[in-house]
Amino acid sequence: MASELQNSISVAEKWKQRYLLFFLGQRFLEVDTFLPTAMELAMAHPEWRMRFIVFNEQNYRAILANRIIMKGFESCGSLHFLGGGEGGWGMKIRRRLEGFAVITGWILRRGRPVLFSSRAFSRGPYLLFSALARLRGGNSYLLWKNRSPDEVHRIIFQVRELPEKESVSFLARILGRDQDAVIYYHDQQKKTLDEASAFGRIYDVPWVRIGIPHRFPAWRRFIDGQIEAERKRLAQDGVPQDAEIYTLFAAKPGSGRNYSLPGSIERSFKTIMASLARLRPDAVILIRAHPLAMEEPYIKECIKEAGGGRARMTLAHPEVLIALSHRCITNNQTNILFAGFLGRLIDCGEYPEFHFKEHGEVSLAHGYGPLYINPLAKDFDARLARALEDNSLFEAPELTEKRDILHRNNPPRPDILLDLLDHGHPAKDSLVTFHGA
Repeated sequence: MASELQNSISVAEKWKQRYLLFFLGQRFLEVDTFLPTAMELAMAHPEWRMRFIVFNEQNYRAILANRIIMKGFESCGSLHFLGGGEGGWGMKIRRRLEGFAVITGWILRRGRPVLFSSRAFSRGPYLLFSALARLRGGNSYLLWKNRSPDEVHRIIFQVRELPEKESVSFLARILGRDQDAVIYYHDQQKKTLDEASAFGRIYDVPWVRIGIPHRFPAWRRFIDGQIEAERKRLAQDGVPQDAEIYTLFAAKPGSGRNYSLPGSIERSFKTIMASLARLRPDAVILIRAHPLAMEEPYIKECIKEAGGGRARMTLAHPEVLIALSHRCITNNQTNILFAGFLGRLIDCGEYPEFHFKEHGEVSLAHGYGPLYINPLAKDFDARLARALEDNSLFEAPELTEKRDILHRNNPPRPDILLDLLDHGHPAKDSLVTFHGA
């Protein structure tokens, strides 16, 4: 009798210990939305097992190199590279097949598995993973990768084409749908999701809005802890407690090709560094480079020219750097500008003439926080000097009104996501919409 009771408890515990698999794409972008969401789920259900799966080796190495992001992953789950890796085609295919077998085992091992991907589960192995999860009483969800508002994407897609729509596969038609719900973050990104519609059907399932992930309680506590840890780390590296810190977010060359001028990335960065060094000779300059720009010569040259160890590379998270820095400056239209972070950000990216004609001399993310200073302006030094001194410039209503509305209309609602996972369908009173095909 005792043995039967023990077995019954064991089965019940296994049923609770669900597997949640997060498929990360080729870009670091998804980490910024997937990880805060996962940490919130882990806080509510510490018994759930979470695995983050990467197939792109470059992205995997970028994640490993980021100590704060790795701490986040380790706090709620485990990171796995299951791509082809290095070697000949035979070895790559073998590793891919081994990875497929591992994922299949995770899905089948426990009941009610949950799969997350930023693309529809409409083809290839993802479609099969989704079918297996459904057989085990689980679900597959499209978890959107991007926090940016529709307005920003509308402007960007003036010069960039949307991806072509892919046809629905035969097996996907048999299964009837490509996922069980679309999970997104705020009410200003419904048009942006048209990008996701190119890769599968997203309009025949509920759309669930959960609020902006970096405002979830678990993530806020994590970032607060990392801010203090980074202060101690800087002190150990010889940075005085009262030092004035500036952070430059450096883009990879070519990232401005869609909405900037040729050579803008290198040119604007050199302009910013030279001006900042003149205006703030005693300041510490931290450079947070894009994962694909870590070895770029233009960054190394500027660090050398600054001299005296006053400019240095950092891998700290952008939110940590925004909290520690007197100002943060970008040399391109990075996603950091559009995320709605609270801090003093300056956009010093170069823009094409048509942008100024339509919008004025403002940032692409105007209204979401950043102040714009044109790096090609003849009086750039004077403009930057004023922005470094005058905090009131960042409090102008027109500079933050869109961000304030976004935050007000989209409060953090992780409870809606938990409801969805617990019951397999959205609660009746949650922020759910249905879209016709």
